[in-house]
Amino acid sequence: MKAVLAATSGKKKLYYVIDADSSESDGVVVNEENKAVNVSFFSFAMKMKNLKRLKNTPFHRFLWSMPNGEMKQIWIETFITKSKPLNKKFTENLVLHTQLGETAKKQKKTEMKIKSFLDKAASANKYNNILSRIENRNEAEKWNM
Repeated sequence: MKAVLAATSGKKKLYYVIDADSSESDGVVVNEENKAVNVSFFSFAMKMKNLKRLKNTPFHRFLWSMPNGEMKQIWIETFITKSKPLNKKFTENLVLHTQLGETAKKQKKTEMKIKSFLDKAASANKYNNILSRIENRNEAEKWNM
């Protein structure tokens, strides 16, 4: 699953599932208790109260605007029938989520532990490099006396 945050309503978050096909739920709602529930994206969005639509990327603006003319058909093929895949220019700068709800929290904790470990290792390596430079300088000074 590849999902992008599309809207919020209070503490609820509505995600659009980019790689859903026409027979699958194309939305996920993460509620206050951090539970993820699969939904039909547009029908749920229409019922959601105090919906704050995100429109900060070309993808979001295309998702939330129902264009006219030729673009209307492309929009329908992309978001309703899902017969036309999303253009890569729309998805290249998006924050994509592969885990949502409680599983995302677990994944984030694991990622933070890995980052912490790597930061400590890099810090220790930097410390060792500084010590070796000091030792080399001391050794050079000893021979220059």
